[in-house]
Amino acid sequence: MEKLTEEQKKRMIEAGQAVLNMSHGVKNILQAVRSAEEIMDIAVNRRDIDQAERTWNILKQNLDRIQKLVLDTLKFSKDEPLNTRPCHLNRLVGSVVETLRPQADQRRIRIDVQTDDPLGQVPMDPEKMRDVVMNLLTNAIEAVDPETGHVHIQTKLDQHSKQAILCIRDNGHGIEDTGIIFEPFRSTKDNVGAGLGLAIAQHVIQKHGGTIEAQSLPGEGAVFTVCIPVNAEEMA
Repeated sequence: MEKLTEEQKKRMIEAGQAVLNMSHGVKNILQAVRSAEEIMDIAVNRRDIDQAERTWNILKQNLDRIQKLVLDTLKFSKDEPLNTRPCHLNRLVGSVVETLRPQADQRRIRIDVQTDDPLGQVPMDPEKMRDVVMNLLTNAIEAVDPETGHVHIQTKLDQHSKQAILCIRDNGHGIEDTGIIFEPFRSTKDNVGAGLGLAIAQHVIQKHGGTIEAQSLPGEGAVFTVCIPVNAEEMA
């Protein structure tokens, strides 16, 4: 039987912890679902359509939370190889923005996008990179206040370092300790996810041979910067 590497052992321990965290998260969500189910039964019996619609929205939100917990845990537990090919980072970012714009519009949050046209194609796994951008942009949207929230996304090509750079900046409440946010199971959100989103993002970026950093001060928003090499031979 082939022996596990230290990295594989570490990942198995972390995956076990992920399952434990997920079970606690699912338990809490199911309690909310059970309460909503009782209210839904009452609303249906009384033919109270308005109450039923409000309760159904609560049920859908909790189903989304369960889905996120499960998917994040599966992504973190697997160490799949990259499916790398030349992709337009600007187009990928634009696609993610359009997917999330209705969510931002609903809360009247402004999203600005500034892309660097000379960036061109970058060697990357488009599915995994899309997940990274989706996670970072979703976090930024959720970090800002309705009405006054502003998220700025920028891509650029650093000719000197030969890297594609993605910056996502928000004017939210900031992050108290950026030194721990990429650790597994660390989350600044009380009711969503298992604290795996940024850990997964960091793992994906590192497999691309790149880096991801966060800069923030409480009350002054946050900036996440992703750098990945534009030359495939520089990737890990």
